Amino acid sequence: MKIIHTSPNKIEKINDSGIFSDCLFFSTNEYIMTQSDIVYVYSLEISEEKICAVYDLYDEEIIKNIAEVLEISEDDAERVLNSRDTVWEHGGGGENDWWVQGKQGECAKKMGFEAAEGRDEQGNVYIVPMIDRENDLVLERVDND
Repeated sequence: MKIIHTSPNKIEKINDSGIFSDCLFFSTNEYIMTQSDIVYVYSLEISEEKICAVYDLYDEEIIKNIAEVLEISEDDAERVLNSRDTVWEHGGGGENDWWVQGKQGECAKKMGFEAAEGRDEQGNVYIVPMIDRENDLVLERVDND
């Protein structure tokens, strides 16, 4: 399946130093979340068998990390990881929520998948760890306002 990512910047090198680690967010529908006058539209081909639903995510090490960072129990951290609970329900804020989305992508990768499928304010979202996968991105077009 073809999924779409939009960015205010040209993507040349992906690193894991951002709030989402090395994850980029994709959708089957193009949407723009930037005020930039320039928007780079990328696509990625991914097999549906290589996508894990966030509800199926599980990794003890990641759960322990979430529990420590958010200062919650491991049971609560597991529910946050697999989106049965939200960060907001456990006293976290927006940056914590974004960080957890990065952890969801990391967990999917550790489980042998290429992406985690979840939901955000735009609908279904595909959280894809992309370190060393820049060549998999296809620049579809550049929009200038």
